[in-house]
Amino acid sequence: MCFIVQTIYCPANNYLTMKNWDNEYPKSSEYAHFYSSYVNNVPKENVISLLNSQMHEFYTIANAIRGDKALTPYADGKWTLKQMIGHMIETERVFAYRALSISRGDKTPLPGMDQDDWMKDSNYNSRSVANLCNEYLAVRTSTIHLFQNMTKEMIGRTGLASEVEFSVRALAFIIAGHELHHLEIIRENYLKE
Repeated sequence: MCFIVQTIYCPANNYLTMKNWDNEYPKSSEYAHFYSSYVNNVPKENVISLLNSQMHEFYTIANAIRGDKALTPYADGKWTLKQMIGHMIETERVFAYRALSISRGDKTPLPGMDQDDWMKDSNYNSRSVANLCNEYLAVRTSTIHLFQNMTKEMIGRTGLASEVEFSVRALAFIIAGHELHHLEIIRENYLKE
């Protein structure tokens, strides 16, 4: 299964388009304060390279977790690993769509999302970790292709989402920082024996 997934992945190695992200780091005015910890944890490097390396790291880590652990929340009131992977997938989809819409100059205000309401109607716990990881790979590959092919002008555009102004640049860093946040939770709560 892993081999099949890897054969459809096209690495983010197009230097001519990736270089548009060199020296791009969002200012705090380009996103809601709520996301500061995510953005601040992202290294000041080419975010496309980071999104690519995160994809491989996350896929390896998540697939190494035993099935029984994937259905057990690490604490009362917390999601299971399967739910966390699903949350990461749907959050990335939302933020990538925001980036797409804003990068194309669409001035339509975009709605927020309530992660807890979305989780109530999900079926993540009935799916295998491998199935969720393959969906994650598809979404991340799509995200990388979206961002790596943007012009500098697109990267700098701003628009409204959740009644806050975001730049496309900030949305890429929020996606990366959101994953760093959840990878840390997974390392601390699912990989330690």
